[in-house]
Amino acid sequence: MSKLHLILAFHNHQPVGNFDHVLEDCYLKSYLPFLETLMGHPEIRVVLHYSGYLLSWINDHHPEAIGMIRSLVSDGRVEILSGGFYEPILSVLPEKDRVSQITALSGFIKKHMDYDPRGMWLAERVWEPQMPKFIARANISYLPVDDYHFKLTGLVDGDLLGYYNTEDEGSVVSVFPGSEKLRYFIPFRSVDELFSYFRSIYMRGGDPLLTMADDGEKFGVWPKTYKHCYEDGWLNNFFTELRRNSDWIETTTFSDYHARFRPLGRVYLPTASYREMGEWTLPSEAALEYEYVLKELSKVMGERSKPLLRGGIWRSFMVKYPEANHLHKRMSMISGQVHEALKTDSVKGKKALDELWKGQCNDAYWHGVFGGLYLPHLRSALYRHLLRAESLAGDVLKEYPRIVQSDFDCDGHEEVIVSTRNLTVVATELGGSLTEISLKKNPVNILDILSRRPEAYHSKIARATEAAGDATKTIHEQLVLKEEGLADYLVFDAYRRASLLDHFLSSGTDLQAVAKSDYEELGDFIGAPYAMDCIRKTRDTIITFTREGTILERPMRIDKRITITGRNELTIAYTLEGSYSGIFAQEMNVSLLGSPYANIQTGEETLSIRSMGTHNNLKEFALTEGYLKLRTVFAFREPVSLWHYPVETISLSEQGIERLYQGTALLFVHALKLNGKKDFEFTIRFLEDTH
Repeated sequence: MSKLHLILAFHNHQPVGNFDHVLEDCYLKSYLPFLETLMGHPEIRVVLHYSGYLLSWINDHHPEAIGMIRSLVSDGRVEILSGGFYEPILSVLPEKDRVSQITALSGFIKKHMDYDPRGMWLAERVWEPQMPKFIARANISYLPVDDYHFKLTGLVDGDLLGYYNTEDEGSVVSVFPGSEKLRYFIPFRSVDELFSYFRSIYMRGGDPLLTMADDGEKFGVWPKTYKHCYEDGWLNNFFTELRRNSDWIETTTFSDYHARFRPLGRVYLPTASYREMGEWTLPSEAALEYEYVLKELSKVMGERSKPLLRGGIWRSFMVKYPEANHLHKRMSMISGQVHEALKTDSVKGKKALDELWKGQCNDAYWHGVFGGLYLPHLRSALYRHLLRAESLAGDVLKEYPRIVQSDFDCDGHEEVIVSTRNLTVVATELGGSLTEISLKKNPVNILDILSRRPEAYHSKIARATEAAGDATKTIHEQLVLKEEGLADYLVFDAYRRASLLDHFLSSGTDLQAVAKSDYEELGDFIGAPYAMDCIRKTRDTIITFTREGTILERPMRIDKRITITGRNELTIAYTLEGSYSGIFAQEMNVSLLGSPYANIQTGEETLSIRSMGTHNNLKEFALTEGYLKLRTVFAFREPVSLWHYPVETISLSEQGIERLYQGTALLFVHALKLNGKKDFEFTIRFLEDTH
């Protein structure tokens, strides 16, 4: 007798660097009650995936859950999927890291659950056509992606009631189409409505397969879902109804279905992720247009319109967000150093490799409905692990200073990367600026800040609510404000918030105007290319920048020199040459873990790093951060005025729209009456703060 076969695949993941209390909350609200509910329904079979970071945490903090999963696996009720250990976007990793991340998670699963996985979860379902080759090399035979991938090839719903084979250079893997409809139905529609849909598929005859592959966190962690799934009993009712209808519907696994049934055919999937991801990768105006056109097209064609209109690809996030691109290119560079170190010292090399892999976790490389890149603690975690990997590899290779001069981030402008035992400094021709100052001991990138830029959802803030009502909705269908007045904070930057930026402003410009991006830039130095050079001296490395620009059509030349010593300090020297009367301001943008608890110390005064203020005639001030035990001292040869203000973004997460502190802008302000040359110099020292 034919049946409707149903694969329920639940993907559970927490990003590297997430707070321990968040993981504990997710465990109590989702991971544990899901397993407990499943244990009460011995007829139900499901597929589970846990990213390696989360699985390691559960193993360390809640071994009882590992025991429950082992029991379910041994009873044949659960299939465990492998994947990249730290949930990376596999297609954008250096090739040496792709296979080994997968085999590392497979090995962990084998060790702790006595199960040898043959399937895998693909992070964010980011697929590229060359992937079968390295997936097969990792001893993986099949994986779910989205039905959207298949529909982009011209297939329709009726063609997707099974699985297909795909290949690259003869390496074959099977791909299962995960239903977008089921992603939106489970657990947000009634059980009766869901079974009505199941019945309509079953009535087609044969042995049709439906696959639901989506986040496990929507069973308890997403807004209002704990009450819906457990207190109100949706999940228990769903499993109960599956048992009652077992005469015509059967829950199965990828492994069993793959063994019992042949593929429907061969397919070549294009570069894609799930449909919503393509929309998120677009610039804000394009995303709004996409949404409008799709809505209008849907009025005529319904669901058939979705594959006819596609957005961008995952890699476009590295265009939309230069900060993500910087992270990615630094990761790729450090990967090369780590694999080089592995050849020399396997012990330190393996430690460096694990740190590198942690720095490849996908979440902080992009942004959509989840906070991702906008969350400072996730970005700083990636830098922390990448810097540890860089430091361990450097100790093995003993190449200090390590100097690379190239267009490492592929933006058309050269960079210089100088890595000493204590510091890594990245400078770019673009704006004659610094994009990274990383400390090895702590480790932290103190320039890890995000620019304020428009997002498509900003246009919807006026329609958002402070509460989403009583209905339980998928996070794709609701928009909730986490505080009042967020529209007042929508300020956008005209340039990337790098550091050592050179502003020429009229004398009447004040701090409030600068903070709100409501001022006129008189010079042509921001975002313009500088001539750059790197000079290696006996003990020091010197990066020089020169630009002959204009201020209101009058010539102005800037020469600046950054001296990197073997100590924890930088010296920055400027020479301005020209004629100008007004304000000259050097801008630094800093972030100490994105911590709102850091301070600015100006003499006897201690201020929150999130404060806004001006201070005149300073020759020195300091930034302090207690967790890092770091004191960053700025010392000036001549007194300056310090302007500072917090850089805050209005960004979206699964919990709603919120205001996030990204870092602090520091401006070193000089009132100039220049007719000739003027020199400036200041030093940045990084000291251990024992207070």
